[in-house]
Amino acid sequence: MRHALVASLDGRPPLDHGACMPTHPAWPRRYVNAVVALLLAVSAAASIGCGQADVHEAPPASPSQAAEPTGTSPREGARAASPPEARNPVQAEMRLLTEATRDWVTAIAQHDLASIPDGIARVHAARLVTEAALEDGTYLPPKGGAGAVDAFVQTDEAFHDELVKLLQAAKANDLPAATRQLGVVLEGCTTCHIQYRF
Repeated sequence: MRHALVASLDGRPPLDHGACMPTHPAWPRRYVNAVVALLLAVSAAASIGCGQADVHEAPPASPSQAAEPTGTSPREGARAASPPEARNPVQAEMRLLTEATRDWVTAIAQHDLASIPDGIARVHAARLVTEAALEDGTYLPPKGGAGAVDAFVQTDEAFHDELVKLLQAAKANDLPAATRQLGVVLEGCTTCHIQYRF
């Protein structure tokens, strides 16, 4: 409606947005919703961080460990590759996830889905460190503590299953499916934060 009003004021014909948007008429709203959800998630993660009591914090990786993994197992290698500023394994994973989701929104906006698998691989490697910390008790969810570990693990597994669906959509170069799935992934972030963080 606004475009028709502007067109009548300046003499130009109204814009036809349907001509430049792919397939389904509801797709742009889904895309906008995914972008808004991402911005909210990134904003919340950046402003609050994933802190918890010092008792459960794993020591951060040193710069030399981060540059050159020395472990022989995938978990040890992933632990060494964690960002040195992270205070615990989940925080390291969340920072990687924040960076990756920012990149995924850009990839979707540019219809260039080829970068999405790399981001998912980085997040998956960090997940291995999180799993190890949960197993050995060096990390407990801030909300619920030791009593929430089993449910946290189930929620995390379900979240990573949704990442696999995003990976599949990206590999198929299916822009509408990747866009919808990114929204599902972001909803998973919010759900986990509500249940185990805030």
